[in-house]
Amino acid sequence: MNTVRNFLGITLVVVGLAVLAGCGEDATPTPTPQPTPTDPPVVTLTPPAEETLPISLDAPTQAAPVLATPTVSELTVDAPEAGCSTEYDMDLAGYPDLYTRMGCAVGASSHEPVAINEFGEGPDYNRFMLWFSSEGLIYVLFPEQTWQSYRDTWDESQPELSCNPLNQPPTSPPLPRRGFGKLWCSVETLQQQLGLTDREERLCQHAVVQTFERGRVLACFEDATIRYFSLFNDGSWQLMIVR
Repeated sequence: MNTVRNFLGITLVVVGLAVLAGCGEDATPTPTPQPTPTDPPVVTLTPPAEETLPISLDAPTQAAPVLATPTVSELTVDAPEAGCSTEYDMDLAGYPDLYTRMGCAVGASSHEPVAINEFGEGPDYNRFMLWFSSEGLIYVLFPEQTWQSYRDTWDESQPELSCNPLNQPPTSPPLPRRGFGKLWCSVETLQQQLGLTDREERLCQHAVVQTFERGRVLACFEDATIRYFSLFNDGSWQLMIVR
């Protein structure tokens, strides 16, 4: 019995000392658990690649562009034209049966200015004067379908009206002027063969002259009209009008 009491007494003493020891020192706070730091994510920067268009595996391959083809008036020619060594000017494409009428081209075309003056009464004129600036020649087309060329001797130092056979103040029209007028006044028979003019001389808005085996062709463009003059080597001429 005494032994039990002694054991309980010793136990209480030990507990008391432990309590006193805890009260005599500051209590050490228990640290609050902190989250374990983690390394920040590493961002890997990829250098930009060259810009490319989106690619579709199903996209068809783009065909090469087709060059535009100019449209010209339809021209009917004979097969032998393929053997001509010199090509005709495409501005003559509206001339019907060009090869059949004129043969192969024998020289390059000229786009130099060409002047024109009709004589007689219109609108269906059958006599003309044509001035080819590239040659310095005046071609006279007579009503009987023959032609003759003359050297142009007029220059700016000379009067525009070279003569006046009319009993009225000189004007043009009806009198031809400049080189046409000088020739008309100088060659006496021209006044009777050609008569007067009811239109002013002028330049073709666009002119093409080309020489062929059988003669030369002039295409005179004015507004919506093209006049094709054929001057054949045999001294005859023809006119075709395309509107």
